[in-house]
Amino acid sequence: MFRLACSILGRSDEAQDMMQDVAERILRRQEDLEDVRNMDSFLARAVRNACIDRIRRRRETTPKIPDVPDDRSPDRWSDRQLVHKALARLPERQRLAVHLKDIEGYSNKELADILETDETNVRTLLSRGRRALRDIIEKEIGYGI
Repeated sequence: MFRLACSILGRSDEAQDMMQDVAERILRRQEDLEDVRNMDSFLARAVRNACIDRIRRRRETTPKIPDVPDDRSPDRWSDRQLVHKALARLPERQRLAVHLKDIEGYSNKELADILETDETNVRTLLSRGRRALRDIIEKEIGYGI
């Protein structure tokens, strides 16, 4: 859930604060959780909604690049940074779909629950998001020029 929050918010310090807020809210309402069928989807939706609320309250207009863990190989670090920059440029729903599917490993059915849509739309979001991600990365590295 923390990686999801980092992906949406773009800053690990803000994601940590938001995760603490979500955990506090969930602990206060434990009795309401008895009816939850899929806890992973519920938590992902709670994190997503809290992140969106936080973004709406922001006064900043410039997008932030998510923190990328330092790696011993400079080539791998720059590749990760390139992917994170490209992900940050995707429309929100495509970014969420690609992140949750390809990084977090959620199924299309779980994604449909989290994104409050149907599986057909999830497949469309994934297809368009991956294509846009590929195009952004190709443009960045000057592939085919």
